[in-house]
Amino acid sequence: MRDYTENELCETVFYLARYAECLEIDKAITVPDERELFHMLLDWAREFTRTFELDGEKDYMTELESQGPKWLTTTFPYMPELDREREAIADFLQFEESTSAIWPWALPADEILQNEELLRKVEKAISFDSQGSCDTDALYDALDRIVGINPALNEAPAPGPGMSQPGM
Repeated sequence: MRDYTENELCETVFYLARYAECLEIDKAITVPDERELFHMLLDWAREFTRTFELDGEKDYMTELESQGPKWLTTTFPYMPELDREREAIADFLQFEESTSAIWPWALPADEILQNEELLRKVEKAISFDSQGSCDTDALYDALDRIVGINPALNEAPAPGPGMSQPGM
């Protein structure tokens, strides 16, 4: 173990902060509290500079470039933030799932909610107001078109005794 200089520590914190910024922009990490991030970076920098062997075979920057993103992605995993429109769609699907006697769409709610492409199509097909609300009938119709109707609902029951057929 060795002592580190203030300059080494500051440079290490700087580079770790840059990695964090790039990873956050790339949506590889979510940093809920920048103060917490700073203190973690400072602790990592202290530990890294204290334990790194300057006389060893490894290059300081190469090792920092390798370890820094791993620390960040492990500590601050990416958690997508739902926007109002996406939240309205999710709420609608969850409500329908809990109240429908027969699920109306060809895919279950969890599959719809995990499919980014389908959700983007539904968002584009619906008009949302400034609060992120939309007409539920329009949302229902968009889901019918984009996700498809539950095949069990497409099957019309065959006329049985006591059922009149059209035109009779």
